[in-house]
Amino acid sequence: MAFDLQEQEQIAELKAAWESWGRFVAGAVVIALIGYLGWTGWNWYANKQAQAAGDEYSVFEKAYGVDPTKAGAQADALKKDYPNSPFTTRAALLAAKGAADAGDTKTATDQLTWVIAHSAESAVRDAARMSLAAVELDQKQYDVALKTLSGRENESYTALFAEARGDVLAAKGDAAGARDAYKDALAKLDKSAGNARFVEVKLAALGNS
Repeated sequence: MAFDLQEQEQIAELKAAWESWGRFVAGAVVIALIGYLGWTGWNWYANKQAQAAGDEYSVFEKAYGVDPTKAGAQADALKKDYPNSPFTTRAALLAAKGAADAGDTKTATDQLTWVIAHSAESAVRDAARMSLAAVELDQKQYDVALKTLSGRENESYTALFAEARGDVLAAKGDAAGARDAYKDALAKLDKSAGNARFVEVKLAALGNS
């Protein structure tokens, strides 16, 4: 695997910064995945109750836009009033992100655990697992994070979960395991995927086996 000078410098920086990483890069794409998931599967809930849930979700979005750390109350209201709505699970995902960004790991964990337990969509449950594993990694709960990642359900997440597993193993100090996980991720990633090259960089940063 050949890298140019700039990439070699990036690898050197990655090696130097490895211990300071608090969250694997794959976790950063979870919020984008909310948009990618769209609203598939919500038609089964399309009735007056769905409209009411949508209205309440709009209130949540406005609150989140003003202060993500204070939007949890609206998310909790949705969970109480419309626990089966896809609007609610997405609100909980966003509330978890706001809490995690503010360092409130307990609230983030509670919101994400709720999504995993209540969402009817496997893709949404897996998005929550990715976020939850990131929170657990931040707390150096490596084995807990690996257990969370082992619960993947949706095939479309296979490569992302493999990359995330590699990040956890690397942080844990298991270089061999991390290499295997990154290789697994690369084998499953489309070469044109935005994160494919960075997985290669992370793999190279671990050195040869």
